[in-house]
Amino acid sequence: MTSPSKMRWQLRRRVAEETREQLLERFPKCFRPKGATKTPLKVDIFKDIRAAAPEIPRRRLQLALKDYTSGRTYLRAVVAGAYRVDLDGFPAGEVNDQDAAIARARLEKSEKYPARVGYRRRAAHGGVHA
Repeated sequence: MTSPSKMRWQLRRRVAEETREQLLERFPKCFRPKGATKTPLKVDIFKDIRAAAPEIPRRRLQLALKDYTSGRTYLRAVVAGAYRVDLDGFPAGEVNDQDAAIARARLEKSEKYPARVGYRRRAAHGGVHA
């Protein structure tokens, strides 16, 4: 039986993915599919999307943007001096040192977690540790 918290997580994940697809269809010069190379988004792009696509509910948009901007591919793109894009794919500012440092820290944290999980799984199944 699935726990209520896991069910909520699965629902949020599904909503985020569906909304990301909407954003990709509506703003293809700004958003990229999962796994594709990303470009940092304009600061406060949330407001621009709300104005251009008011039919997308606020919470769905929040979930989708969080999912998009917390992915490793996106975090790797957030480096100091990189340009940010608006909804039409045009340059809209640059990534500053502070934002780049935050992205680097988040990326390092996200890359540590799967390694520990993989290690535990291998250890639990008697796997070899090289």
